[in-house]
Amino acid sequence: MSANPLVVISTRLAPGQCGIGAHSLLLRKHWPGRDTPFEFVVVEGANGARVLREGDRVAEFSGDAASLARELDRIGAADLLLHYAGRAYHRFGCPMWLPGVLKRWKQKFDGARLVVLLHEVPGRMPITSRHFWLGQLNRAVIRRLSSIADVLVTNTEAHLKELQDITRRADIHVLPIGSNIELAAVERQERARTEFVVFGLPFGRLQVLRAFDPHVRRWHSSGRLSHLHLIGPAGDRFSQEAEEVASAWPASLSVVRHGMLPGEEVSRLLQRARFALTNVTEETWSKSGSFMACATHRCGAVIAGARANSMPLACAFSADEVESVDDDEVERRTAALATWAVQNVDWSVVAARMAALLTQVNANGR
Repeated sequence: MSANPLVVISTRLAPGQCGIGAHSLLLRKHWPGRDTPFEFVVVEGANGARVLREGDRVAEFSGDAASLARELDRIGAADLLLHYAGRAYHRFGCPMWLPGVLKRWKQKFDGARLVVLLHEVPGRMPITSRHFWLGQLNRAVIRRLSSIADVLVTNTEAHLKELQDITRRADIHVLPIGSNIELAAVERQERARTEFVVFGLPFGRLQVLRAFDPHVRRWHSSGRLSHLHLIGPAGDRFSQEAEEVASAWPASLSVVRHGMLPGEEVSRLLQRARFALTNVTEETWSKSGSFMACATHRCGAVIAGARANSMPLACAFSADEVESVDDDEVERRTAALATWAVQNVDWSVVAARMAALLTQVNANGR
């Protein structure tokens, strides 16, 4: 393990709401055998940000190149993990200044190492799209980051193929995320067979409600679904559109709108409900905190399309199975998925794999 401090460039940490920030703190919590304090450099929200261990530090750079450069100069040589999603650092997803700041830092400090974890990859769009040139600029940012990164990591196989095309690098690692909802201690209880859950950010919830709208009506009509719990932030147009979908359902279906809940309460609901509705596919399951939470909580993950034959989606449930699947099969699949999660996406596993990548690059270089 390197003697360098570990620096994490991230979005807002808890108690603010952000998936990347949660990812950063969970990596820190489960980082193997590391007593050196972490340095978090966040876009915003440094005041009041939660730290997990004494000695950890949180600084803020407000999306400003000069501020980030000053923080990196203060820290000096370090192992730096950049959580990259273009929109996290620039309104339109094109932080053109970011690679230059990191390149100058690496040139200035011998032994500085950079790991870039790419959470987003720009999609391919026709040149007639108003988003075409923004996508091209983001691809250029990623290409420049890849030229200075010692390690490139992403979280889906689909991203891997696209990144290999953008960066012309073959040494890109795929590291699925874990669940950002930790398992709360609850007394063993029977699951509520007709209670389902939908949770996540507003756009994702809207996608789920639209995809499952006809199924929800059918499940309720057949007596399979009596209560649907909706969990997550509200107040934007995606939430309003999701509310329009839900308000058209029969009045006899109890739709419980929880809004934001503490992780412990979400965990309790996931340990109580029979199924959770998700929008994951073969291309996206490995970056879905919602799917991973289903896995760790043994709550049946329902997908809109057909199930894959390979793990972990082989243990999910298609929408058409919900009415006919029996209790034994639900128990078998959720138990198998939970076992898979412990072995593959427990945060101790994810953190150990990331630490191993840093150890390898410090020993051998790229």
